[in-house]
Amino acid sequence: MGSAEVQGELWGRDPQTWARYQEAQMRPLYDATLRALEPLAGRTLLDAGCGAGLALGLAADRGATVSGLDASAPAA
Repeated sequence: MGSAEVQGELWGRDPQTWARYQEAQMRPLYDATLRALEPLAGRTLLDAGCGAGLALGLAADRGATVSGLDASAPAA
């Protein structure tokens, strides 16, 4: 079993809890990172390991074109 399968199984066990609690706690970091990258309009961002996609949604709201992928099928 490769790393993607192991990580996908681990993070895919309860993606709703991750999105609701853990990813929400990461929002201040996501906001600070996106502010450091401004302006985002016209930029293309890839989030490898995007989870439920909160950072991508925030970047898209700021005008970025976004793509994400995650090893966990339920999260991606």
